[in-house]
Amino acid sequence: MKRTIFLSYSSEQDEVATRIALSLKGEGHSVFRDRSALPPGETFDARIRAAIEESDLFIFLISREAVTDGRYTLTELKFAEQKWGHPAGHLLPVLVDQTPKHAIPAFARAVTMLKPRGDIAAEVTAEVARVAAPWWHWFLRPQGLALLALVALLLAGGVWQALSWHLDRREQVRQVAAVLKQSQLLADSENYAGAWDALAQANASQPKSTDLIDAWERLAMEWLENARGSQLGGSLKNIADKVFPVLSRGAAARQGQRFADLSAHMGWADFFRLREGVGGLDPLQHYRRAIEADPKNVFAHAMWGFEILRKRGPLAEAKEHFSVALESGRKREYVRHMQISALLWVRDPELESEAVRIANDMRKKGEAMPAGAADRSDTWRLWNIYYDRLLNDHEEFRFLSALPAADHLATFRWLYPESQLPKDKFHNYLAMLAQLQEASGDLAGALASYRQLQKELSKEGITSGRLIVNAEAAIKRLIK
Repeated sequence: MKRTIFLSYSSEQDEVATRIALSLKGEGHSVFRDRSALPPGETFDARIRAAIEESDLFIFLISREAVTDGRYTLTELKFAEQKWGHPAGHLLPVLVDQTPKHAIPAFARAVTMLKPRGDIAAEVTAEVARVAAPWWHWFLRPQGLALLALVALLLAGGVWQALSWHLDRREQVRQVAAVLKQSQLLADSENYAGAWDALAQANASQPKSTDLIDAWERLAMEWLENARGSQLGGSLKNIADKVFPVLSRGAAARQGQRFADLSAHMGWADFFRLREGVGGLDPLQHYRRAIEADPKNVFAHAMWGFEILRKRGPLAEAKEHFSVALESGRKREYVRHMQISALLWVRDPELESEAVRIANDMRKKGEAMPAGAADRSDTWRLWNIYYDRLLNDHEEFRFLSALPAADHLATFRWLYPESQLPKDKFHNYLAMLAQLQEASGDLAGALASYRQLQKELSKEGITSGRLIVNAEAAIKRLIK
């Protein structure tokens, strides 16, 4: 890059200045040599100032004479300072003879001085070429090329490392997603043991995966909630022992609702252990801790209500816990299942009647009965109550008084739609339906049901037995 240069020097350095100017011009630079370049008759100060304004590089030859007070070289240096403010990139101070450092103006000392050791003109020209070259030319030098090679190597290593990390991370994410999908499919089919093993193996290889940890904790809770349907051989205690450490670790690292959920399930695991003879356990301590963290925690209240009824405690107190659990807005079907299971835990006519009242409340609120296999669903557990009270005549009047007659009939039909009844239950269904119809005042409906029952029994060749006798007696009673 060619430059416009102002060369400032004392008259004593004229010969040196001439050689420098010639050398610079030989490289194609434009050089102004103060007085030698001043046209005759032109104002000295104005021309000097204009020449400096037109320059992009100011070369200052430092000598004792050049920095002596009163010399015009100091005025030229002052003009340069006024133009640029800071000398970096614009001023090249050249020390041409021994000069006390304190005598050199601060503006000239603010940048590195060139101290030639050989030919002054050649070294100044070389320094100007260096200063004039674009910044990237430095990288074409050996040291620049070496640095570029090093940077390229580091970048290549960094890029490879980043790419390797990215590929590893993507593969880990893929593997985790596959395990989560597999475990969910197994859990959906109630193969909780298989789902557990899949997550346990994945956690062993990727113990810091938050997705796996979350899935493992959720599976531990779900397994306990559905333990009777699990495919793990052995006792409920085996399940509790397997899942408890995961619940405990999770609770230690969690807060709020998730902490409460995990704590409540720790209490449920202890209930399983108590059932199978392990002593010294208190599920209530876990439920209390859960409710302290989450006052309306659905699991803690439902499980606490269950515990009260299991121990034959006050029904009113248990109902309060179930009420709070329902108000939480979470896991409503689970809460209803826990309610019905708790009420049917012991054989008690009043609690059994309360279970039917719960079913009536669910019907009115548009809820569905908790799902479950036909042989253990809450729907068919209630069937046994109807059968015992109506067909076995076990405290029938007390049972019928548990609900208004119309609600009793509506709830029975809601629980057991005729179109969905197993064939082996149809006769008993007609007998119980007829009794509820008669109790509700639907005498015509009751008569029709008894006659249908009589017809079905006759069709199958059944000519004796309690159902026949009761149907015949009822028909005679209703047609009077």
